Amino acid sequence: MVEIIKTRLRWVRHVPFSRRVVAVFAAFVFLAGALSYLEFRLMRLDRAMLLAAGKTPEVVVERGYGLKQVIDLVTARAWSPSGLHWIWARIHLASRLIKAGVYPIDAGLGLPGLLDRMALDQGKRLEWQVLEGQSLEQVRRSLAALPYLRKESAAWSQTELQAKLKARLGEAYRLNFLEGMIFPDKYRYVPGMSDLELLAQACLRQHRLLDSVWAQRPATYPLRSQAELMVLASLVEKETGDAADRSRVAAVFLNRLGLGMRLQSDPTVIYGLGMLEKGRLTRKDLETDHPYNTYTRYGLPPAPIAIPGEASLLASIRPSQEASLYFVARGDGSSEFSTTLAQHNLAVDRYIRKRMP
Repeated sequence: MVEIIKTRLRWVRHVPFSRRVVAVFAAFVFLAGALSYLEFRLMRLDRAMLLAAGKTPEVVVERGYGLKQVIDLVTARAWSPSGLHWIWARIHLASRLIKAGVYPIDAGLGLPGLLDRMALDQGKRLEWQVLEGQSLEQVRRSLAALPYLRKESAAWSQTELQAKLKARLGEAYRLNFLEGMIFPDKYRYVPGMSDLELLAQACLRQHRLLDSVWAQRPATYPLRSQAELMVLASLVEKETGDAADRSRVAAVFLNRLGLGMRLQSDPTVIYGLGMLEKGRLTRKDLETDHPYNTYTRYGLPPAPIAIPGEASLLASIRPSQEASLYFVARGDGSSEFSTTLAQHNLAVDRYIRKRMP
């Protein structure tokens, strides 16, 4: 055995010095890499430690982040930064790309597992919901409350916002109002997106829907433009509590327009007075003249008063074939329709006055 060791030492002495240096350096790199890889595989993001330090136990990956930015962010939160982690992360991910999102740090979660979630887009689902019947003011408030979103438009006036959307959408944006021109749906977003981008998506979809519905109107349709259709559909949306009544409400408004009668729609008065959160209207409210008061003015209001959904738009071009001129809410979401004022007054006595204190 001693002779074998002596033979090995004589062999090492005969190896050139430069090769010995390279061999030692290679061994060092291999050992460092192996230890770093082991740390990469075993590293756990300590949720309890983050909570104790007052940090949110999640990783927020904004759109546009590169892998090195993400690894620096993650390892800093794990209290274990290392320059080699991003190399192992790249090897681990292979050809997969990480997705922008919000990724909670679960108990016992390791860095490889977190990277897998990022590659599979398994973070929190961030959504913005727009509802039929909402006003632009309500839409903007809901947008301003969303987390992780860049709030570009929050300080803009409605005029400024409309100008920005027109510039962004170009010829696709044709109408001279923004109220009602947001498609009601759920919109997914990721950290780093801007509120203007979300609004532009919703606005473009509403314009496309309007084009589609307008193309289906009958040849004898009385309204002259897409703008008038949007206004009528917004009234139908706000006046209808029962889906079955939409085409009947549309017929009442179109019948009144055809006879030169005032529309006398309470929601238009509420909108014009800025009373979206207020309850019952007073006689003074109904007598206060403004462009949206359909008790004091004839014809359609100058712009929509809310977001109409597809059902209200279709009902507005396909009104029921009836002569009704009046309707009153029954209190259960549906309406009572009448063709004469006398019939309407009886319906009001039955459904409205009986509920008054």
